Amino acid sequence: MNLPDLRTWLRTSIRRWRSSTDPRWADRESLLPDWHPRTTEIARLIPPNTRVLEFGAGRLNLIGCLPEGCSYTPCDLVDRGRGTIVCDLNGPELPSFAGHDVAVFSGVLEYVHDVERLIAHLSRDFPVIVASYAVRDLNPKRRKRRMLGWVNDHSAAEIEDILARYRYRCGQKAVWQTQALYRFEWTQADRLG
Repeated sequence: MNLPDLRTWLRTSIRRWRSSTDPRWADRESLLPDWHPRTTEIARLIPPNTRVLEFGAGRLNLIGCLPEGCSYTPCDLVDRGRGTIVCDLNGPELPSFAGHDVAVFSGVLEYVHDVERLIAHLSRDFPVIVASYAVRDLNPKRRKRRMLGWVNDHSAAEIEDILARYRYRCGQKAVWQTQALYRFEWTQADRLG
């Protein structure tokens, strides 16, 4: 392991111990344009004419990829403009996100310490969750996961089980590079009730 990788691994280990958030994502320079193709694929999973809230909005690339009739609200660690909801998903309190239909996570859940806590909170407000996640099945090496700054290690089955506990079924699933792309939806009964 080279020195920069060792430093990242150590910082990630400390963040896992403290349950703190990676400060890199507050810096616009850390937001790589290479992620835009993933954003385009994620946008294909978003239903038209929905109210979309993107967590980890970063460069706000999703705006230009949304299906017809969608409205957009960014959410991030820092203000990215355009009415950003500033929120730390690892913080002790999460705000209400009522008034939206679709929660979008593109390269974010890997940095959340308690994914189940987050999904439990979101399940009150969002009938649809669209997400990418670097599942352990496609990214099995824990050391490499820590060197990338990822603080959790869920398999595809574990992610799907977490969502299922909060009345979401997997409506669509695809793979982009080494990440699973999902659209989870409430069942029809849950939409009516």
